Amino acid sequence: MKTHNRKGQVLLIAVMLLATVITVVMTIAFNATTETQVARLEVDSQKALAAAEAGIDAVIKQSINTSTPVDIGLLGQFNEQKISGSAKMVGNATPYFVTPLVQKDGQYTLYLSDYPGYANPWNGSFNIYLVSESGQCPSIEVTIIKKDYSQDRYVYNNSCLIPEIIKNASTLTTQVSTTIDGVVFQYKTSNPITVTNGVVAFVKVLGGITKLGFQSTDVAVSLPLQGRKAQSEARTESGVVKRVELFQSFPQFPANFFTTSF
Repeated sequence: MKTHNRKGQVLLIAVMLLATVITVVMTIAFNATTETQVARLEVDSQKALAAAEAGIDAVIKQSINTSTPVDIGLLGQFNEQKISGSAKMVGNATPYFVTPLVQKDGQYTLYLSDYPGYANPWNGSFNIYLVSESGQCPSIEVTIIKKDYSQDRYVYNNSCLIPEIIKNASTLTTQVSTTIDGVVFQYKTSNPITVTNGVVAFVKVLGGITKLGFQSTDVAVSLPLQGRKAQSEARTESGVVKRVELFQSFPQFPANFFTTSF
């Protein structure tokens, strides 16, 4: 009986050791396979990103003469790497527009006509939204140049400023939380700005940094295009997809051009 018990214990120990060895081997093999797949995906990710960026460059250069989409698979070595995709220029006018971050004492040029010929002066009303960054309290000056070369000027102090940064301003911004194109703004101008035959508007930011949101009061009336947007998507044979988007604004006038502080 003792001999049989020992044989059973030895067999059990052998089975346990064998199971442990198999588990270790499978773990090592799984980790090696996973690391290989991750490394391959990383390489494919870099290739897809490079292809998408190449598509952006190509479509920007091509758009001078034509708006035809670019086939990324025909660019350079990407066909050999079996990378597919396309890049195109998009420029649909919308009733709203959100600027990049405007620094303190910086200025953004809002085009109210078709660039570069300044044709089709804009008629309508729009609100300006500001304070997109927490802890900031900017005010703005707005100068609108019209078709007859006359100017309309507006100044808006932020109600969080004590004392007011612009002494001659009489209109305060109204606190409101509004999301435009994914950006949350905390303030807007108290009254819409009405424009007749507008060509361009210069908005100067004082006292803080902020993105600026412009929104037509009539959703059926779009603002003129403010630049060109290039979109590119590249896909590798393994299924890795990279998308790149680049917005190229029309020329921006310097902050001291046409405007002065009040």
